[in-house]
Amino acid sequence: MQREVSESKAERRNRGCGIIFFLLMLAIGSLWGSGLGVFVWILDDSKTTIEALEDFRPKVGSKIYSSDGELLGEFAIEQRQAVPLSEIPLHLQKAFVATEDDSFYEHRGVNPLAILNAAASIVKTGRLRGASTITQQVVGNVDTLNVDRRDISLRRKLREAIVALQVEREFTKDEILELYLNQIFLGKSRGEGVSAWGVESAAQQFFNKSCRDVTLGEAAMLAGLARSPNINEPVGHFSNALARRNIVLDQMLENGFVSQKEHDAAVAEDLAASVVTPDERAKLAAEGKVSGARSAVQAPYFVEEIRSFIVDQYGKDQVFQEGLEVRTTLDMRMQRAAEKALLTELDAFDAKKLEGLKKAGKEDEFTPVTGGLICLDNREPYRGWVRAMVGGRNFNTNKYNNAIQAKRQCGSSIKPFVWAAAVASGMTPSTIVVDEPISYMDGAHKLWSPKNFDGKYSGAVPLRCALERSINIVSVKLVDQLRPPLILSLLQRCGISTPFDPAAGLTIGLGTPQVLMIDHCTAYSCFPNGGVRHDSIMIDQILNRDGVVRYRGADYARSEQVMDPKVAYVTLHMMEGVCSGGTGSRAAVLKRPVGGKTGTSNDSVDVWFCGFTADFTCVVWVGYGDSRRSLGSGTEFTGARLACPIWVNFMMLAEEGLPVRDFDIPDGVEFFNIERSSGILGGNYKEAYVKGTAPPGYASKEPDSAENLDSNLRGSIEPGPVAPPAGTTTTSVPAPSPSPGAAL
Repeated sequence: MQREVSESKAERRNRGCGIIFFLLMLAIGSLWGSGLGVFVWILDDSKTTIEALEDFRPKVGSKIYSSDGELLGEFAIEQRQAVPLSEIPLHLQKAFVATEDDSFYEHRGVNPLAILNAAASIVKTGRLRGASTITQQVVGNVDTLNVDRRDISLRRKLREAIVALQVEREFTKDEILELYLNQIFLGKSRGEGVSAWGVESAAQQFFNKSCRDVTLGEAAMLAGLARSPNINEPVGHFSNALARRNIVLDQMLENGFVSQKEHDAAVAEDLAASVVTPDERAKLAAEGKVSGARSAVQAPYFVEEIRSFIVDQYGKDQVFQEGLEVRTTLDMRMQRAAEKALLTELDAFDAKKLEGLKKAGKEDEFTPVTGGLICLDNREPYRGWVRAMVGGRNFNTNKYNNAIQAKRQCGSSIKPFVWAAAVASGMTPSTIVVDEPISYMDGAHKLWSPKNFDGKYSGAVPLRCALERSINIVSVKLVDQLRPPLILSLLQRCGISTPFDPAAGLTIGLGTPQVLMIDHCTAYSCFPNGGVRHDSIMIDQILNRDGVVRYRGADYARSEQVMDPKVAYVTLHMMEGVCSGGTGSRAAVLKRPVGGKTGTSNDSVDVWFCGFTADFTCVVWVGYGDSRRSLGSGTEFTGARLACPIWVNFMMLAEEGLPVRDFDIPDGVEFFNIERSSGILGGNYKEAYVKGTAPPGYASKEPDSAENLDSNLRGSIEPGPVAPPAGTTTTSVPAPSPSPGAAL
């Protein structure tokens, strides 16, 4: 019995040991399986990582360039510019290797000795010390891999190490180093809020130069930013930056990367003189000397239009991350001239206005004036190219672009199109129209009596003189004779896109329609371009980061013959007279063929000068943001006095160095010597006529009477029901009741 009990206990003991052994083996198997599973997962994940690295392309912003190669700005999430390793100076490469991974070219992705040193440092000091190689940092810095380097867990470290070993098998050392130098975060400049990613962006941010041009001392400072970049950047923490630079130089000397002589010379470099402060950068930007993407302040109104277009065309992701290169039509030499010309005159106007308000004790009523300027190229093959655009005074405080967005009354700058319609209908520069008091009955049965700006009347005048002097009565009579739909149709064909008020009636002749500056400039360019409208172009080409052309502006360029070339030239020839002896005579200082027209809306709310040479068409507008606020009263507040000087100052600089060219004369235009003030044959002024027309006296040798010519012009006018004052012609017209006078 006792023996049986003993045997039973032994059996139970054996079974217990078996169970324990089984559980132990199960646990070991589970751990082994789990470990193997984790290892297999890491290996599989490393394959995914390799594929991601092979396909990896850093997020690079799109760059906007002027036609003369200046960088206008960059649209980017991260300030990063990729540079091939072959273009990165060897001393810059060595600086990073010396301070970050001096055995980079010896290990296979992981440095065991660095890991042991890091472990010893933890035991000795209790502080964590980095042991990651450059390869491991590349694995951690490539954002598409979703490796968070802030995670210090063993799992992340193990994954990073195994992946780094795999990366070293698939990529060369140079490929890894190139990825590293273009990916690493190198700080945010104090006072500017811009982060630098990669050595090129950092070199431009801190030294205003490409990484290709940095000295040994500057290269060491950049490498010193690799550890704790925000507290070692040289703008806000200069002493830290200097200390880190010297440490890196010592490390380079210790590793034999530089000689003692090179080391000492680099230590002696004046780092303070090399670093560009925010104030210095602002000054350089004003002079167009800012390197790289930091020059985004240039032509901001124009650049914003480009941004809007390419985002609509390609979407935000491509624009901000895929490194498009946008080559625009802007000429920065002309752009600077435009900004200087406009802002100088606006500042002078404000200073004078403020002085007057102070004297009157109304200083609180002061409001800064604004304006705009846009210039198009007339030269083949660049016709329609936007060469300069100023949309306001300060983009940072007011992003509203007057050159593109503002709809303003065009005033007398509409008259060349009325005159062109008259020439197209058979009239000539010698056609006589009587400048006299006249009244019309509007649709509300109210009497409307247009007046000239000076309130005076000249009697019988030829069309040439009427345009040169901007006579309102003649313009209204021509619109009445030709009818408003004909004028509006011509304006639309020439490029005016804003809708017209059908009730405007004869007031069209005084410039009541609202226009966009860019449309008005396009319309005016029809005259020097032989009656052809060339729609404005802002982008020449868009290339992707591989240099493949994605967009060609020439493929979307639109042009249309909207005016008979003969009509365009005859009208242009009269507009030359505006600039030689008329309201735009200030333009004569260009000493080259020039045509144009002033414009001032009712109460001097909007003032214009629109003009052209054979090379360029330019439009200038001045006014207040509030479209109801007058600039002032009197001849000092007209297009001739306010807008024309801006136009002249700009065009003087725009034409600098260009040969003097006359306007092309199309076939079918004949010239006669006439008496300029009367339009009669026989004087010494050479006048242009459409073939088949001629000045009075050419056929009969006797001038036609003014009475007969004017009665022919007014043949369709019907008397109105209201008896106006004696000597006033009256007619009925479906027009509103605007202010009676339009300006020069």
